Amino acid sequence: MDESRDTGWRPCAWAAVKDWLQYSSGWREVTRVLYLSMSRERYSPNYFPYLRTYIDGVKSPEVEFELRGTRVGRIDSFRFFEVLDWVSILDSVVGAEQDGFDAVAIGNILDPALREARSMVDIPVLGLGETSMLTACMMGSQFSLVGVNPYFGGRFEENVARYGLRDRLASIECMGLTPHELDACFSDHSGRQKAIDSFVAAARASLDKGAEVVIPAGGRLTAFLNAVGIRDVDGAPLLDGTVSLVTAVESAVRIHRQAGTFVSRRRLYARAPQASIQESAAEYADGYNVPALKRSIDRSDPATQRTEE
Repeated sequence: MDESRDTGWRPCAWAAVKDWLQYSSGWREVTRVLYLSMSRERYSPNYFPYLRTYIDGVKSPEVEFELRGTRVGRIDSFRFFEVLDWVSILDSVVGAEQDGFDAVAIGNILDPALREARSMVDIPVLGLGETSMLTACMMGSQFSLVGVNPYFGGRFEENVARYGLRDRLASIECMGLTPHELDACFSDHSGRQKAIDSFVAAARASLDKGAEVVIPAGGRLTAFLNAVGIRDVDGAPLLDGTVSLVTAVESAVRIHRQAGTFVSRRRLYARAPQASIQESAAEYADGYNVPALKRSIDRSDPATQRTEE
């Protein structure tokens, strides 16, 4: 028998199997996801490169993730400046849908502008905080949040209540170092052990209060713990929020493609009537510097489309 003829069918068979798998799972040839951080790369020079590499290692081969920071993202520890950064998040989300992205992942534990973004686009928008907490509920009866920023405690409590998970929260703990000190630990080996000891002490405090699952409360902290190989504390698993968010957003794309819709428009995520958007969006876009909102008007205006043609 001709050996080349015997093996020649295999590439064709594999191509057919691949096509069937993509069709049955809801994937197109390439899926694009925008992953948003609440900081800028210039302020997190060690975290961003690690995060890119880590996402590439856990995502599906057919999915492309683009990592993007906010316009400023410098002092989001405080509410006033956090809300200013929301404008950047919202502009990126609206622009992502226009640019053909299939979903958006907001990779900040506070889920900034999550609800607002969902009310404006049809593609899935998932947040690191909500996804992590819901995943933790499948891993144990109670979870804890261990963070770096002492100003986040109150906002964690607000989000836990908003997601209906008060009875599942054991405690909220804070480490004894700043976010910038933690970022430096990616390259400064002398400071790593201090960060590790600080996290373990905070995690053990939460275990004493009943936690069965520990959520490292932040993408930077999760990345650091992965970098140093810490996966659990005294038998309690550490939830990897980045993996949870990446896999959840990929699943959300499948749901959206199969069902034809993802977010409900009944109440919480009701979308403004198109006539209202047409009438007012330009003023909002100019007043708050939201270029994507202006583009949404231009794209829906037949006169503009004829001009472009």
